Amino acid sequence: MTTENRPTRFPAGVVIAAAIALAFMIAWSAVHWPEMAPTIVTREAGGSHGASIIPRGFSASAMPVTLVLVSSLMAISPWVNAKFSSLTGMPMPRYDRSAARVRTATQAGLCLVMCAVHVFVVGLHTGSETSALTLVAMSLGALLVLLGIYLPIAQSDVETNDSWLNALIVAQRSMSRSAGISMVVVGLATIAGTTASPWLGLAIGGSGAVAITVTLLVASLVRAMRLSRPRHRHP
Repeated sequence: MTTENRPTRFPAGVVIAAAIALAFMIAWSAVHWPEMAPTIVTREAGGSHGASIIPRGFSASAMPVTLVLVSSLMAISPWVNAKFSSLTGMPMPRYDRSAARVRTATQAGLCLVMCAVHVFVVGLHTGSETSALTLVAMSLGALLVLLGIYLPIAQSDVETNDSWLNALIVAQRSMSRSAGISMVVVGLATIAGTTASPWLGLAIGGSGAVAITVTLLVASLVRAMRLSRPRHRHP
């Protein structure tokens, strides 16, 4: 099944999540603007380089602008996939309700993390960055839990004429459940570690997410090669 002759759903969940997060960021910047130092120095001058100075205007707008760019890409990606499929003839996964829910959950998790990062960046100007860093680590844990829950249903329904690609899709499907469970465990461990130290939580979440992603990719490739290998019948 491909995207051919299938209407593309409007990603309403992505837009709604982005709008809520953007409103929060703007409100947070507006409320704390009077308390924000005009500039902060992230690196003192020394040697051949000068001091790195960040104005509060940049800090207040960096994450909102990033959110708009990321959300725009997320929103138009279903149409880009459909157009790419029609131009190249390459089958792509259809954007159905299941895919919409996964995309919305991913966007919600990203919005949560970006809002936390925004709070942290603003806190650099107000002197309250320690508690904000804890919020960032907690948000990362929540994002990993969300991704772990929705990963098993984020499965491609593409059928191609390439036996190796079909084998890769089958391999990914077979491992998505265990990868999702692992992601949830890492997310919960991230939240638990953050209660002791936000840096510990970030270390657990970051390293765990990378390890799961690399393991899933390598294991899927190995399994796909085994599945696509021609089987010889012995007389």
